[in-house]
Amino acid sequence: MPYGQNAVVALAFQTSYGTAVTDVTSFYRMPFLSEDITPNYPELLSQNMEGRFDEGEAYSGARQISGTISNESQPVTLGVALKAICGTPTIITSNALFTHTFLPKIADFDVNAVNIPMTMYKNLADLGTVPIYQDLVATRMELNVANGEFLTAALAFAGGVVGTSITSNTIAAATGKKWTWDVTSIELGGSANTDFANITVVHDEQASSRWTLKTSRDPDRVKRDGRRQIRINGTVKFTDQTEYDLFIAQTTQAFKMTLRATGATEIESGYFDTLEISVPAFKYLTYPVTFADPAELQIGFEGKADYHAGSGHSIQYTVINTQANF
Repeated sequence: MPYGQNAVVALAFQTSYGTAVTDVTSFYRMPFLSEDITPNYPELLSQNMEGRFDEGEAYSGARQISGTISNESQPVTLGVALKAICGTPTIITSNALFTHTFLPKIADFDVNAVNIPMTMYKNLADLGTVPIYQDLVATRMELNVANGEFLTAALAFAGGVVGTSITSNTIAAATGKKWTWDVTSIELGGSANTDFANITVVHDEQASSRWTLKTSRDPDRVKRDGRRQIRINGTVKFTDQTEYDLFIAQTTQAFKMTLRATGATEIESGYFDTLEISVPAFKYLTYPVTFADPAELQIGFEGKADYHAGSGHSIQYTVINTQANF
């Protein structure tokens, strides 16, 4: 009987939609807190009135594989998630130091997929063959850091297809230390701010599966339903009215969050595994100054990253690690 604790999940980037990855050396092992990526096979029920109270005749309906995988982030696994949602980064190399810069996509991967399609290896540790899910397309990513916790990431997929199972193989474990809350620094408007209790960044490509009239019940593509949304939400201590006034004026300001794993081994002198999230035009959507108990006032705010014409983007993610590429 398999346990979640000895199951192995891994992801690989496909070169094209419709072609699964079969080389196990191309997979990135993804340790997980939870995952619910599974085939969804709904019935198509006849609605004809046929002189009975029972359900109508059943056929197989439009099917897909979808779900979310979440984990405590590490330098390589986070890079995989960012490439899945943003595409291939630009890379600057300095000896063993690699700086990966990810920007939101300005064009779809191809006619079938908004992002790079992926293959999932899901070893259930039951001594059987390993299920393979192909053509998974990332549609939403959520990053969260709260005091006393690790940085976590959740990546949602749509559009997948059941591929041909393969035999069990050894996939190298993920490497690198996790980011803890105490290596986080936040800047608002260019000035350091130490009043945040938690931050959540949600990157939503607003995409879903599509089916067409063809000889298959599987999705034909994963395309956009609306415009990309970047949301930044969290909790902050109320020390003065500065941020409240910016909310009332609906003023945008620069937001930057940096996690620098200074407790880990240096990559090079002065350089550690680092994640930097930079938003040139952050704006509060809500900033409710309300009282519900006698405790210190904290604000549960909601915000967004507006498109910034000068920068040409709404958000930028930078990962510094020892991984040459993804």
